[in-house]
Amino acid sequence: MNDPTESCAVCGKDLANTSGVAHLYRDGKAFPLCCPLCVDLFQRAPKRFADGERPQTVVEELLAEIKWKNSGGG
Repeated sequence: MNDPTESCAVCGKDLANTSGVAHLYRDGKAFPLCCPLCVDLFQRAPKRFADGERPQTVVEELLAEIKWKNSGGG
């Protein structure tokens, strides 16, 4: 089981009493991630998440970029 205070670095989901959580590291610090989508989003902008930028803003921008590329825009 995970740390009872741990939450996903990308979406903020409470990870207490869950299993299968991934941890990616940046500058020696572990960032818990709850699912493959959050792992992918973290890997697209690790510095932004690690620097403490508001996760919702980063996620919205990254998802918009993905949608734009998938629609033939890039």
